[in-house]
Amino acid sequence: MEKVDIKYKILDPDNCVMCGMCMSYCPTYKVNNNESESPRGRISIIYALNNKMLEPSKSALSHINSCTLCLACESVCPANVNFYQLITDARNKYFKNQKYIFRTKTVLTSLLLRNKILKKIIRSLIYTLNKKILKNINKMFFTFMNYTQLSNELPNIDSLEFTNDYIGIFSGCGSSIFQTEVVNNCITILKKNNINSSVIKNIECCGSLDYNSGRINKGQQYNRAAIKEFNKKKYQKVIGYASGCSSFINRNDQDVNYEDATTYILDILENNKNKNFRATSKNICVHKPCTTVSAAINFTKLIDLLKTIPSLNVFTFDDHYCCGAGAQNLIHNKINSLKIIDPKIEFIRSNNIELVLTYNIGCSLNFINSINVNNIDKVEVMHPISFLNNRLI
Repeated sequence: MEKVDIKYKILDPDNCVMCGMCMSYCPTYKVNNNESESPRGRISIIYALNNKMLEPSKSALSHINSCTLCLACESVCPANVNFYQLITDARNKYFKNQKYIFRTKTVLTSLLLRNKILKKIIRSLIYTLNKKILKNINKMFFTFMNYTQLSNELPNIDSLEFTNDYIGIFSGCGSSIFQTEVVNNCITILKKNNINSSVIKNIECCGSLDYNSGRINKGQQYNRAAIKEFNKKKYQKVIGYASGCSSFINRNDQDVNYEDATTYILDILENNKNKNFRATSKNICVHKPCTTVSAAINFTKLIDLLKTIPSLNVFTFDDHYCCGAGAQNLIHNKINSLKIIDPKIEFIRSNNIELVLTYNIGCSLNFINSINVNNIDKVEVMHPISFLNNRLI
């Protein structure tokens, strides 16, 4: 008999052989113990929706929405199912069937995080509400303040402009509100290594926010605009310090003059033989976001560099599950996010962790919120670039 080479149609739910290997790797299945909250369950739901065997009800769509897109399932799937495209296509196809509040939240979040004027207002509001005099009342009236850390300085994101051949720094939409200090730390490290850099001010979003939440056309539109800007000849290279943006850019366009900022700076520091770090007597825990591999970040290199800092005790989390922040779970599935991150919060408590490092803005916000909700004192969440810059002599 002639051998037939069967080619899987990679976006067809029929690809899934229902072996269940993915289930023990799925964070939402782990905390809910519900087949519908597993990759296999979601594939079954999508198959039923596409074949009109199931209505796009609130219940059916809620299981598709709750996926964090951590893609742990993809890494172990023997059938090589492209789960990322499967979920994002389903979210796009059935977006009009989502609850009105879901669609409104998604659109408003995109608008708030992309509009320069609105972001400036939000940054000023956070700065005002974070003043110590308001510490005891701000979280009673503004629940979003649970996602911020106390700071009494309005972040400065201005930088010098150069005529040509410099490093462009892309902050990303969420990071430019909640992690503005990282821009200045990037610029400082690069300046110490004789590299000119400047903030890219005319691109606010890479497109991942809309693409991953069911608005693929909008996401592609913003992504094309970002890629067009990044490939301009005035940039020697573009770096971005939000690993979610790096992951999306790498996944959607390989021909782009872009690199994750954490990777870029780790390489610079590794090659700088004259670097010195001040001693730091702290217990820190470094989080490995799900976007690490697709963002092309060498997590081992980061850990090795941190271990060269005198007196620093470096931990990593025992559990290897997603923290629960991905794909707008912080907006639409807060309970899931809190349940998934709970083992990590317990690890922070039991090991007297004083500082959590993570290079993903969603993970950062989830950690800050969970630390605040659990009333854990004196634990700070920081981007590794900021920590490294603050320790450099």
